[in-house]
Amino acid sequence: MICGGILLGMLVGSLPGLTATMAIAILIPLSFSIPPLLGIPFLVGIYKGGLYGGAIPAILVSTPGTGGAAATVFDGYPMAQKGKAKKAIQMSLVASTVGDTLSDIVLFMFMAPLAMVALYFGSPEYFSLFVFSLVLIAGVTGQSILKGLFSAFVGLIVSTIGIDSVTGSSRFIFGNLNMASGITFMTMLIGLFAISEILIQAEKGLTLKKNADVNTKYGKQDRLTWNEFWRVKKVIIQSTGIGTFIGIIPGLGAPIAAFLAYSFAKRTSKTPEAFGHGTLEGVAAPEAANSAVNGANFLPLFAFGIPGDIITAVMLGAFVVHGMRPGPDLFQNHAATMYAIIWGMVFANAFLLVMGWALSGIYAKIVTIPKNLLFPGILAIAAVGSYSVNNNMFDVKLMIVFGVMGYLMKKFEIPLAPLIITALLGRSIENSLVQSYIILDGNLLNLFLRPISALFIVLALIFLALAFMPKKNKNKSQQ
Repeated sequence: MICGGILLGMLVGSLPGLTATMAIAILIPLSFSIPPLLGIPFLVGIYKGGLYGGAIPAILVSTPGTGGAAATVFDGYPMAQKGKAKKAIQMSLVASTVGDTLSDIVLFMFMAPLAMVALYFGSPEYFSLFVFSLVLIAGVTGQSILKGLFSAFVGLIVSTIGIDSVTGSSRFIFGNLNMASGITFMTMLIGLFAISEILIQAEKGLTLKKNADVNTKYGKQDRLTWNEFWRVKKVIIQSTGIGTFIGIIPGLGAPIAAFLAYSFAKRTSKTPEAFGHGTLEGVAAPEAANSAVNGANFLPLFAFGIPGDIITAVMLGAFVVHGMRPGPDLFQNHAATMYAIIWGMVFANAFLLVMGWALSGIYAKIVTIPKNLLFPGILAIAAVGSYSVNNNMFDVKLMIVFGVMGYLMKKFEIPLAPLIITALLGRSIENSLVQSYIILDGNLLNLFLRPISALFIVLALIFLALAFMPKKNKNKSQQ
């Protein structure tokens, strides 16, 4: 199942415009009928394969398949133009594998201890942590914190649709019994990612013109040598550290880690002038960093039940469907399964290295598939996936509604991550708020009397203040 997920992830990641998140959202229904020990590693394989696959079009046609591969374009594409596409792709594969493996080891070491710390959290602490995480995610996932907060607000509204768990009354169902149980999370994901992307590609024009710079003779290029890998080992290790740190912080994600690692590698390089002209360090740094985010992203998810980015939010939905709610009780109730899944994540990196090395040449040619054939097929798969969740055509209609919503949000540059995360965590946030209100005798200001909750609230207020602080005018001296 891991190998199958990696194959699909590499396939999707190598296609510009498609992402591993979209692939997981569409293919999650396939994991419903199999045990979690098979279904979740299958989705993890898609995640890992998609992260690496995004580097293939970034190197060949200067079009990153994923956001995390955007920085790979800077040196990967110049290498392809010099006839070193194979070397660049193999460098990205090795760097991704090393970064991901080291990050998974960090996850393995700190996951259970962090979960034990989470056991000391009560409802006030969880509510404060939710507030801090949402403010952080809203502020760093887009260019405007107001747009991020608006997206989070929409997600909270979506989470309230259905039956109120406190009062038992119906909310925002407008007389439609299909909405009494709430919005189907998988349907929302498929609409926001797959359908919105189809609409955007339709607007651009569905014919993919062949790029004259596509290196179709990939197999004839020089291979990466051991000496070349050893020469960039320092860059890979430091970039892995950056990616792991970024992954632990909710809301930052692979693109930020990749650009930070690339910038740091350039500043610390003995030959910074070579960056941007086709250097292996410029390929290794962003690829190691964006893959290192992978394992670290699961730390806040497993320990506190809070996803760090969109793709871990999707994975949270998968865990819930399989009856394994992430949080402090996860390891008490499913310890053996969880450690097996994490070991599967580690072994998946070895599979990725072997399969990526053998199949990258084939996947490199996928970038030439015309989009007017590709996206109708994706639309059909998305519709079938939405219908299969509840065997209900209402979900297909709902998928289209969320597709249009996702399209409009992308057009107005409103980030999707806050909406996805708040829609998924909205009920938990509401329940922790109500329970905190009761525990604190109806006065939420008493949150400041509890050290942990006070810390998170103060951090949230500081971050909001910094986000709304007016930026200095760089042209002030010129006026």
